[in-house]
Amino acid sequence: MADRRSPGTVSGDPIVFPRVGRVRGGIARSSTWWGRAWVRSFEETVVEAADLRPARTLARSGRLGAVMVLAGMASVVVDRGGPGAVMAQLRVTQLDDTAWETFLVELHRKAGFTAALESGELATDLVENADQAGVELLPGPGDLETACECDALSDHVIQPCVHALALLYQLAWHVDADPYALLLLRGRTRDQLLEGPATRPTAPGPTGGSLDAEDAGEAAARAAEILRLAADAPTGHGLADAAVAAYDEEISRLL
Repeated sequence: MADRRSPGTVSGDPIVFPRVGRVRGGIARSSTWWGRAWVRSFEETVVEAADLRPARTLARSGRLGAVMVLAGMASVVVDRGGPGAVMAQLRVTQLDDTAWETFLVELHRKAGFTAALESGELATDLVENADQAGVELLPGPGDLETACECDALSDHVIQPCVHALALLYQLAWHVDADPYALLLLRGRTRDQLLEGPATRPTAPGPTGGSLDAEDAGEAAARAAEILRLAADAPTGHGLADAAVAAYDEEISRLL
């Protein structure tokens, strides 16, 4: 089984995916069944379907910086092609401890399931078994909430802006390459998953509502990881200067 995991993947939290350069030609849709399920989770409920095409174009443009994935959330700085840049963010409902314990029992029931994950594959049998046990691993439309600094007059819970949609499309590519990113978005790190059942996260994140000051401070500290990759950001669009330098402050405010 080929190893599909991205070089941006790390074993802990967060996972930082380096900037994706410009993708030429084609729609560059997701290549795995779980990535396509991720895309359906937001495409099928978008009110303004006309925003999907420009969002895919933006995702392929090379104007998104490094994508940072944390437990239950993801962030990216987006160059708008003009003055300044904006930060788009995704919030994903996390599974609770009971659901994770059930999932972990299924994950460790067969050695092949963890071996597949380590090779960058999410076994259909694993997800189906978990679903039959009452755990919906793949997020549904109601599990996704976005936010952005742009001035788009949209309800981000129902209608993500183009910048947030571009982040969602790029996340589909990233979870294609590393399904651990999908599991982290649902609330558990690779290390926690490999420890097996009866494992509790050391610092469980919130499962809904707004982040409090402590959570925002933690996210801001983790934003230092994305700043480390600033040299990999697009050039000539402002991402490598003031916008990136202010990223840690901006993520605290937006969260």
